[in-house]
Amino acid sequence: MRFELLQPQSMDEAVSLLSAHREEARVIAGGQSLLLMIRSGLVRPGFLLSLGALRELAEIRVTPEVNLHIGALTTHRQIWASRHTREHANILSQAVSRIGSTPVRNFGTLGGNLCHNEMGSDPPPALLALNATAECVSPRGKRKLPLSQLFTGYFETCLEPDEILAGVETPPLPSTSKSVYLKHTIRFGDLAIVGVAAMTVIRDGVCEELRLALGGVGPVPFRATKAENLLRQTSIHDSAIDEAAEAAAEMCDPISDAHASADYRRKMVRVFVRRALNQAIGSGARELR
Repeated sequence: MRFELLQPQSMDEAVSLLSAHREEARVIAGGQSLLLMIRSGLVRPGFLLSLGALRELAEIRVTPEVNLHIGALTTHRQIWASRHTREHANILSQAVSRIGSTPVRNFGTLGGNLCHNEMGSDPPPALLALNATAECVSPRGKRKLPLSQLFTGYFETCLEPDEILAGVETPPLPSTSKSVYLKHTIRFGDLAIVGVAAMTVIRDGVCEELRLALGGVGPVPFRATKAENLLRQTSIHDSAIDEAAEAAAEMCDPISDAHASADYRRKMVRVFVRRALNQAIGSGARELR
């Protein structure tokens, strides 16, 4: 297949080119997913818009408000190696360390991962547990939206045809928070059959704050709000964790595929929510892959 490669030198030029070609163009960052789709004939773009020259999109920085900003071109390895990420968003460091193979971690980007929105991807649940926001740019300007609103369906996002994901931002975490990302796979590096991200703030045995996000068990990653509400502002004990795990499983809408049945995925949600909560609470429960 033949296509024209567009290489803008600024964000203004990038959105202008994307607006000019709209449905015919695809934005390419690391290319780990898009190039495979092109080779297999799943997509046939007339133009590829490379963001490679926009180095400001490959930055990880901490703002004066202590928000962590991660550019869309940042690779998974850069995120894992970043002191800022480990200090301000350790759960994301955990998640990207479990992604695919070494080449995917070295060349795949956060923006590409989020825009591809493949079921079972690791970063989205971690970012949802961090209350991340997405920054998008178009000819109409910039807009920020909760990351949960970015995902709309299998391999689908809310981005307009002339809109580019520029990066994500996470607010400061409570100083006493603990967080963990667990995933269940057949082999290390596979997409998650079930991915669970948990962030807790526990004081004197009471759960003051809980964010619980799931991936691999529905068309989009999501916060298990029913489970969160069951545990928030309550004393933590085994039966409460069991109830939260059941509530999380009830919120899932899993599919059956070559990797696992829908019923198996739902059962594993119960298992891994329990394990993630126990680890985030600090009981030291052992992870099962």
